[in-house]
Amino acid sequence: MSSRDARLLAQSYYEGSGRRFEDDLIALALSPAGVAVCTPRLVALMKAVRSDSDPLLWMDGPEDETPDAWYIHLLAGDLDLAFAWARGLPPLRYFCFQRGLRSERYHILPWGRLPSPATGIHSGAGDNNTNTNHQTWDSNQK
Repeated sequence: MSSRDARLLAQSYYEGSGRRFEDDLIALALSPAGVAVCTPRLVALMKAVRSDSDPLLWMDGPEDETPDAWYIHLLAGDLDLAFAWARGLPPLRYFCFQRGLRSERYHILPWGRLPSPATGIHSGAGDNNTNTNHQTWDSNQK
């Protein structure tokens, strides 16, 4: 596996998170609203939730009967592929995520603001390699 292998990025996240990938994968597999993708290019863990509830309870909370948002717990790998893939999901009104542990606040954005693969997202400050779009984007990144 190369250093850009999304599975290694996800493994690195889980090693420092205090969580177990297997537990999260099982929780999503048992949920009718859960989505799990695990390939060398992309790892994505997400679930359909209600944006007016606490989406941070994505694994432990009750199943939402009328979800209006995709809560993205972990997104690692090729983000152009991820955003192209996400456009094939049933569209919900929002997508939400938490970026880092600096804030307990989560972000809720309209589904229409989902970046197109052409625009991409780069890892930002300190990243000198802006020609690639490979990174880890998770809900509890330290």
